[in-house]
Formats: sequence, C-alpha cells, structure tokens
Amino acid sequence: MPKSVKITKEKILEAAFSIVREKGIESLSNRELAKKLNSSIRPIYYQFKNVEELNNELYIKIEKYFYKFLMDKMVDNIPPYKQVGINYIKFAKEETNFFKFLFMSGSDLVPKEFISRDNEDYQELTKLIKLSTQLKDEDIADFHTKMWVFTHGIAMLVATDTVKLTESQIKELLSLEFQALMLLEENKDNKWVSKD
Repeated sequence: MPKSVKITKEKILEAAFSIVREKGIESLSNRELAKKLNSSIRPIYYQFKNVEELNNELYIKIEKYFYKFLMDKMVDNIPPYKQVGINYIKFAKEETNFFKFLFMSGSDLVPKEFISRDNEDYQELTKLIKLSTQLKDEDIADFHTKMWVFTHGIAMLVATDTVKLTESQIKELLSLEFQALMLLEENKDNKWVSKD
C-alpha cells in the first residue's frame, strides 16, 4: 500500500509559486493546485481558510524571492545600488509573471508606502543607498522613491515587451537618472518653471 504524502501549507505555497511563475496569477486556482499536488482540493481548504489568505502568503513568498533576486546577483565592478536597479529590471524580464503579480495590480498605497512595505528588506536597500550617496537618513526615502519610479517605468516597458533595451542602455539610463537626482539633491531650489 503506497504511503500517503501529507500536503502541508509549504507544499501548497510551493505549488502555487510554480503555477504563478509558469502561467501567471490568473491561472492559479484550487483545481490547478490540486492537479499540481496530485491530490484533491480538500488539503488546500484545510491549510488555508480562503483564497485571500493563500494569495497573501504567496505574495509574501514571492516578495521574499524578489528581494533575494535583487541582492544575490551582485558583482564587484558595479555600485551596489545601481545593481539593485539593474536586477529589478532583470526580474521584470526574467520573472515576468512574478513581476506582474507584485507590481501590476491595484494598490491603495502611495509610492513611499509601497516601496517600504517589507521593512526588513527595505532597510537593506537603504544601506546600499548610503554606500552610493552622502544623503542624510531623512532624505533617503524620498530619493529612493524617485529612483524607484524611474526604474519601475523601465521595468514595466521591459515586462510588457513594449521596448527592447540592451543591458548597456539600461545601465546608462539608470546612471543618468541617478546623477540627475543627485544634482537636484545638491540644488533643491532648481525648479522647472513653465512659462505661460
């Protein structure tokens, strides 16, 4: 008689992770999960009280993977904060379904809240910003928000195949934006005034 395999919460999350990675969040269902787990849908209902709980835990799992992706691919010849931007865009290209799940769905958060939701990983990013700039602690969140909006725009273009950019073009765009923001930090009164 074959030994039955216990369907744990982690196994369900692993299966959901795999389905979303391959097919996107729209393909995730209890039926698809049961098929992937080679089981009935009963263990899914036993481990998660509803779809919202499953999706919330899956979001956390994918977000942790995302931050690991950003931080694990560092090389010595590129400044760490710039590499985070490069890896962010790579994530959009290589893990498009995860990117869409994390960043292309509705949210009531303002940008500063959105980028600092996972406080522990956000704190790691602020350390990299400190290495690349002379910014004061109170200016880091504002600077990173502006840099993120720009980087996210490029990532969206890449994730949706709107434009094709080479890695060297991406590096140049990120460098130019970083330099522009640093110049604005040094001269905060430099406003673009439109003339009527």
